[in-house]
Amino acid sequence: MSIFEYQAFDSNGKSDNGLIESDTLKSARQQLQKKNLTVLDVKHSSKRRAQANSFFEKKLSISDISIITRQLASLLQAAMPIDEALQTIAKNNNKKHIKTIVGQIRSSIIEGKSLAESLQLNAKELPPYFISTVEAGERSGELGDILAKLAHEIQQQDKFKKKISAALIYPIMISIVAIMVVISLLIFVVPQIVSVFDNMNQTLPPLTVAVIALSNFLTNNIGLIIIIFVITIVGIKYSLKQPKIKTSFQVVLGKFPIIGKLLIESNAARFSRTLALLHESGTPILTALKNSADSLNYLPMKHSILKAAEKVREGSSIFKALESQNTLPSMTLYMLASGEASGQLSQMLNKAADNQEVELDAYTTKIISLFEPLMILLMGGIVLLIVLAILLPIFELNQITL
Repeated sequence: MSIFEYQAFDSNGKSDNGLIESDTLKSARQQLQKKNLTVLDVKHSSKRRAQANSFFEKKLSISDISIITRQLASLLQAAMPIDEALQTIAKNNNKKHIKTIVGQIRSSIIEGKSLAESLQLNAKELPPYFISTVEAGERSGELGDILAKLAHEIQQQDKFKKKISAALIYPIMISIVAIMVVISLLIFVVPQIVSVFDNMNQTLPPLTVAVIALSNFLTNNIGLIIIIFVITIVGIKYSLKQPKIKTSFQVVLGKFPIIGKLLIESNAARFSRTLALLHESGTPILTALKNSADSLNYLPMKHSILKAAEKVREGSSIFKALESQNTLPSMTLYMLASGEASGQLSQMLNKAADNQEVELDAYTTKIISLFEPLMILLMGGIVLLIVLAILLPIFELNQITL
């Protein structure tokens, strides 16, 4: 639906100005008249959906995008006009925000805009490669088939992302629980037990002294520690909004053995999938490279691919341009070179993405299987030190008594 600005008077003669959503100017007037308003003026608003609606309004999720794209593809393949297809999707969806967004896209199309323009105008959460793929589909006249492929690729990317996230949740939760248990022991348990030693003229073992000192520090400064921790987290999040700082931070992360491999391999797989989809849909290679780069979260790889695109513009092959940047895994480059030489670039890129996802899945499973016993051993070792710090003075006291 479009957004209209209106000026009117109510039944009591009071001025009533605001915004209203409707398909057409005529239907907007009819809606206002049904509210017993005397309409003075109604016109298209320059405010888009993101400005006019509440800050808390839901946006399209990856799952929403995948479902809408697949439904639209099926309806277009069945030779249904695009405005009717969008109306059908909005009518049969129970989510209010989807109804609103799809309605606005339909209104833009009725106004004469293309589907790509309508999506870019009304669905800001869509990635650039999505818009480029739709543009290519409209140019080729095979929009339904290309949307079906696009929906499949989005679903695959979402599935892969959820698999990696689910694999990382378990070790993160174990780490948090372990840290909380140790802090609880030091703040609540240790002070209660070591208070027994206060009235004894006994030299405490160094381990006991160290644990007591750490316990006292945490007990006396826990509020300050929490404040510093929160400020640090907020400061880091704010700093990472600056592109230069975020890029430098990710360069450092990329050099870590485990985190770096996860970052590089997952982004390389996404790049391969996106470039394959755009190339297969008929998107010009420079646009495909740029939009594929824009889909990446790992900024060093994104910047390197954008630099490679400039070399392609100057006449270099895709393989040579990307190889010179030294940012993509060797397997990806090898598959890309084979595809470029054989004229099967899309197929080889998809195979490269499949290989990377399988390898990354196996790697993640292996790391987690190693992490669990290591975390248990570390946790047990820390608890053992705390228990020893408490028991050593008791053992020495018993020896003195004997």
